[in-house]
Amino acid sequence: MISQEDNTLTQKERILKFLEQQGITKNKFYMQTGISNGTLDKKSGVTGDTITKIHAAYSDLNLDWLIAGEGEMLKSSVFSIHSDLKSIRDQYAAIVNIDPDDISEKNIINMESPLEFVPIFSYRESHPCEGYLSIPKLGNCDGAGYVKTDSMYPLIKPGDIVCYKTANNTNLIHWGEMYIIYIFIDGEEYLTIKKIEKSDFDDEYVRLTGYNQIYQPKDIPLKNIQWKALIKAHVSYNSIM
Repeated sequence: MISQEDNTLTQKERILKFLEQQGITKNKFYMQTGISNGTLDKKSGVTGDTITKIHAAYSDLNLDWLIAGEGEMLKSSVFSIHSDLKSIRDQYAAIVNIDPDDISEKNIINMESPLEFVPIFSYRESHPCEGYLSIPKLGNCDGAGYVKTDSMYPLIKPGDIVCYKTANNTNLIHWGEMYIIYIFIDGEEYLTIKKIEKSDFDDEYVRLTGYNQIYQPKDIPLKNIQWKALIKAHVSYNSIM
């Protein structure tokens, strides 16, 4: 399907729309893609080399949408997402070759959208369930969502999907594991993905670290973590083929 609005945009305008919706600044875009600074501000069109670099950096971006405005901005998940719980239960049963009635709902994950892991984002609003996601042998999860932070890049990229299990018992932190965390610091709210490690300060602090080297580790008071969830799996896109 071609969006009438997106079809009227130029390729450069679609790039800017993608960056805006993903919360990516121009400077970060240039750094992640290797494209020359100021390219998006020039009047010239987009070259094939630029398209190639963008796709290499953001594999979740739908190339058909970028080039022609066709389809959705982001590619669909490699796992089927359904609004019908019975449909996904039957599909899961076929994958693992068992009776659908024997499937526990712990193996069928609520797929929420949007669940944006970005700074200065309030988690108070409810998120409508978009469908269901099945991953064999994953075990108990509370939900899944699309990633919009680059704190774990290149392991987890913006547009990837993470499956999580709420873990609000602060006495049972799995040190070194990745968590979705909702924190409140200096009057600001943050929802992001980080590894939680022990702090060098004391037991009242934890250290938050990520894979992206442009962000430095940060020690915060444990009490500032309002909500956290252990990431049990993530779905990454490696190719459009």
